[in-house]
Amino acid sequence: MSVGLLVVGAPRGAAADLETLLSVLPAHLPAPVVVALHRGPHDRLAEPLGRRCALPVVEPDDKDDLVPGRVYLAPWGYHLLVDRGSVSLSVEPPEHGCRPAIDALFESAADSHGAAAAGLLFGGHEDGLAGLSLVQARGGRVALVGGEDVELLDAEVERLSLEDVGGWLARLAYVSRGRVQP
Repeated sequence: MSVGLLVVGAPRGAAADLETLLSVLPAHLPAPVVVALHRGPHDRLAEPLGRRCALPVVEPDDKDDLVPGRVYLAPWGYHLLVDRGSVSLSVEPPEHGCRPAIDALFESAADSHGAAAAGLLFGGHEDGLAGLSLVQARGGRVALVGGEDVELLDAEVERLSLEDVGGWLARLAYVSRGRVQP
């Protein structure tokens, strides 16, 4: 099954690494990208993060459609959740002291997209580990960037350096074509 959604989670300290990730996203990415980044109330990030990204980076409104080839950045003060074809903003209590929370996004992706979801988590915070495990349990592809000290329940999670992320994304975007039958 091809990837229908890429969810990315990053603690505040990984904002520069997230910018690097966005700069290597292919312009032809056939899936929406939804990002939960721990941030403060005055952080204006969509425009700065979008400067080096080939895809448009937006802070969505509640019930916006999920469009392939667009990056959705969770607004401060809201959990960003995904459903089959749209996003929703939630003011449920913070998780791990954060809103937006990475686990909330990843869990909604696992529930709505199952094996068609892919999750990429930047290490450095406990938020996101449970959600990443759920994406994997539902058949989705997952990877952890950094966080060498993080102990995950499943040793099958790919561990990447920031330099390896571009190759991982290329493998996700690759969709094999079946043989043509005469």
